[in-house]
Amino acid sequence: MKVKEMSLLEEFIAEFKLQTFRSVMLRDYTSLRIGGIAEYLIIPDDTLTLKNLIDLLREEKRGYLLIGSGTNMLIKDSGVEEVVISLKRFQKHQIVKDEDDVVCYFAQAGVSLQSLVRETIDKGFTGMEGLVGIPGTIGGALFGNAGAYGYEIMDIVDRVTIMRDGLLRIVKKEELDYGYRTGGFAKEDIILGVHLLLKRGDPVEIKGRTDGFLKEKKKTQPIGERSAGCVFKNPEGVSAGKLIEESQCKGLRVGDVEVSRIHGNFFVNKGNATAADFIKLMDIVSERVFKDHGIILEPEIRIYGRD
Repeated sequence: MKVKEMSLLEEFIAEFKLQTFRSVMLRDYTSLRIGGIAEYLIIPDDTLTLKNLIDLLREEKRGYLLIGSGTNMLIKDSGVEEVVISLKRFQKHQIVKDEDDVVCYFAQAGVSLQSLVRETIDKGFTGMEGLVGIPGTIGGALFGNAGAYGYEIMDIVDRVTIMRDGLLRIVKKEELDYGYRTGGFAKEDIILGVHLLLKRGDPVEIKGRTDGFLKEKKKTQPIGERSAGCVFKNPEGVSAGKLIEESQCKGLRVGDVEVSRIHGNFFVNKGNATAADFIKLMDIVSERVFKDHGIILEPEIRIYGRD
């Protein structure tokens, strides 16, 4: 019987003893719990291994898809052709400079945004209060310039370590064309870590602001339900959620996907939702808002996968 030759990717996985899952359902790796199959999900241990893996995939002309905690993304039911790479092992974070009431804090891309928010607040550092309750990782927050209540993560960025075209680079914030829901990174950039500039403040005041934001968020967003965060970007000068509510879309449902009855810009998985139903509901809501308000809603959620 002829033995099938190992691919270069399989050889690489074996040589570096990479934690690898084969034929995985990506619904198990996204906050929406929606998504089809991926042939490979690989979890590199460090930057050098990640770089070598990316170089190999490019050499073999194979695509790749990076995931953190799987928020703000919708994976289609037919899955993805790309090799999925998780940065969950990129968890280092520490104070690297502390002087004159300004603290420089480093965090790798796989660090939970909420764990960092809580840690910095507990230490009496101000600058991240408005990011409380936003799910996901530091890498994802930077790529989409996560923010709320007048705060955006790019406001406190000093520099970002990325991988671009196979090379490691340190990019100052001033070099990035960041803005609303974009960190200004190229699509191919891989965010590895960030240096944040925070200030010391009154711990009681900082905690009070944070608790107030979180209390408001729990009242106005479906915290605890399976969602991917906001589905659409806010058009300039107006809330997408308000437009959706005014178009009588709250509670609309396709299959097991429902427009949240708490916040119109959140779609929740009420059971065994599919990506096809999610996209269909996006179309229905978009059409209603355009009919009622003449405004085209632009997706904030990122959609990946085979058609």
